Amino acid sequence: MTSLGIDHPLVCVRDLAAARKAYLSLGFCMKPPGMHPWGTSTALVIFENQLLELVGISDETLLDGFAAGEFRFGRHVQHWLAEREGVPLTALNSTDAAADEAAVVARGGHCEGTIEFGRDVVCDDGTPDRTATTLKIFSRPGLPRLTMFACQQHRRDLIEFPGWMDHPNGAHGFVSATILAEPDDQPAVKDWLATLHGADAVADTDRGFTVATGRGHWRVFSRDTASDLFGPLPQDLALDGAPSVVSLDIACSALDKVRPFVEAGGFDFRETGGALVLTEPARLGGILLTFQEAPKAP
Repeated sequence: MTSLGIDHPLVCVRDLAAARKAYLSLGFCMKPPGMHPWGTSTALVIFENQLLELVGISDETLLDGFAAGEFRFGRHVQHWLAEREGVPLTALNSTDAAADEAAVVARGGHCEGTIEFGRDVVCDDGTPDRTATTLKIFSRPGLPRLTMFACQQHRRDLIEFPGWMDHPNGAHGFVSATILAEPDDQPAVKDWLATLHGADAVADTDRGFTVATGRGHWRVFSRDTASDLFGPLPQDLALDGAPSVVSLDIACSALDKVRPFVEAGGFDFRETGGALVLTEPARLGGILLTFQEAPKAP
């Protein structure tokens, strides 16, 4: 198994301001919107070694920049967002992107290329500084919405500010992320995730399978078996049937901290299996949000 962990599935939305407002109303702290150098805009919820990231299109003139081989980050987001909101791309937390690339390639994976970028920031004391990030893009034919990239933040201290990480709803990271894949697609998804994380990370369950990562785990279910966990799935959830991330499963200190925000915001939800499931993809960027009580990762 590599060190790659779930860092931040990119929740791609058509109206970033509206999506950010919805997530703020759920009790998340969110930094002011920023922009990637390849033309996508971004709004972040910051956890330790993980992010919840909302992404929109900001400047179409930049979408072809920062190529990684044939891969264009901005164009990938634009193309799949034109079809529907949701997650077409996921960042995997890496402390050594080059080593993780080598491990994935050794297991038969393909790296499209490397993107190096940074942005200027001003520290609390007024000192200018600059972030530095390395991305290694991994793709698999037939699974475009499960494109992944190793994401090594060389200056995480310029991203993780304690004042932005104390969320009123008690959220502190991802327990898991759930992928919806029908039975015919699951062998390909299983092989792809095993390529990324190692075959020993995969475990079959009575509903599908899970894959352990360096931080959190993937849960893979069909639409029928996923309803056992979430209740009846919304009709507008991932209608194209493409294997994709459909739920971010958020760890929180107590569901009693989450409920007041959910109720005040008028979000549709249900409680099942000890989890609180928000069931309005149209308000959440094409996905579900699932909150469950869990301790902070060490």
